[in-house]
This record gives sequence, structure tokens and C-alpha cells, in this order.
Amino acid sequence: MKTLKRNLVVGLFSIIAVYLFFLSRSGWDPMHAWNRAFADVSLLLLLLTLVIGPLGKINRFFISYRPWRREMGIWSALTAIIHVYILFDGWFQWEPIRTIAGFDQATGQLFFDSGFTLANLLGLIGLVYVFLLTLISNNKSVKLLGKPAWDYVQQKSSILYILVVAHTAYFLFFYRIGNANWFQKPFLVFVIILFLIQWGVFFLTVLRNRAKARKALVNQD
Repeated sequence: MKTLKRNLVVGLFSIIAVYLFFLSRSGWDPMHAWNRAFADVSLLLLLLTLVIGPLGKINRFFISYRPWRREMGIWSALTAIIHVYILFDGWFQWEPIRTIAGFDQATGQLFFDSGFTLANLLGLIGLVYVFLLTLISNNKSVKLLGKPAWDYVQQKSSILYILVVAHTAYFLFFYRIGNANWFQKPFLVFVIILFLIQWGVFFLTVLRNRAKARKALVNQD
């Protein structure tokens, strides 16, 4: 029941957030507005799953929210899949070549852009990765793989984060569609905050371990 409730809460949050993100781009072509809305919410949920763990090491208050990471990861995957579906249906028109070659909607011409190609390849690799992580985000997979192996795979979500950030950064700053994207500054803020928190936790852990080591030496004396 707890898992169901968490899914309902995160799902409701995701749906509302997607709609608000869509409304924030009322001047865009609807296809691109929906596409970006699902992509941004997917990224937001991924960031939340990655930040909860480090925050729990800073303050015990956040430890109680660790179980929510699984549901956030699942909904991050779902919104990412919908994001890709919208692109294939509305922009790529189910022609795989358009994922690695730019497409001018006005003229119908294909053109090669190395940045566009690389960004889309990173996005597709990330999609496969998030799909696999979602498939094993259940108790049966934990039993099948074993807890150490399952933890190892889940902890590699940092690879997914790098793929997603690189993919998103290109389309936010180097590939413009219509009006400027307001999500540029929030994106930078989120990335910097996560970076500072992760390294802050690293140094905090080092200091705590050194303090424990000194205390152990004092107790031995």
C-alpha cells in the first residue's frame, strides 16, 4: 500500500508539473511544448532521486524520503518515454534517420549536424539505460539479482545523469526551437546545487571519518 500511495503522489505531481511546464510555453508549437514539458519533468524527477541520498547524510530528516526514490525513478522513466514518443510521432515521423540528422520542417530537407547527432545518441542511450533501471526497480529483481548486484546497478544512475545532462544542455543552449527556453537558468541552478551537495557530502564524510578515527585512538589510549 505504501508503494501504491507513493506512486499516486509522485504520479499526480508529475502530471500537474507537466501541464504547468506546457502552459509556460504557450507561444511554442504545441508538439514542442509538450515534448519539452515531459523532458523537463523527467529531468526534475531524476535530480530529486539523486539529491535525496546525499541530503540524508547531511540531515536525518531526509532519510525518511529515501524510499520515494524508486517511484521518482519510475515516473522519471515514464515521462522520458513519453517525451521520446512525442518526438518520434510529431517530429521524426517514425523515420530513424531523423534522430541522427537534423530536419528542416519548413523545407523538408535533412542536414547533418554533429552536435544534434551526438545529443540524440546520448539521449537514446540514456533512454535504454533508464528503461533497464525501471525494469529492475522492484522487489522481485532484488531477489533475482541479489542485493549487492542490484545496489551496484542502481548506484550507476550517475552515468544516466551525465547522459541526460549532456543531452539536455545541447538542446537548451545550442539548438533553438522557436522562442528562447526559460528553463536554461533553472537547469544550471539545479546542476550546480546537486554538484555542491554531492561534494559537500563527500568532504563532510571525510571529516566525520577522521573525527571517528581520532576518537577511536583516544579511547584506545
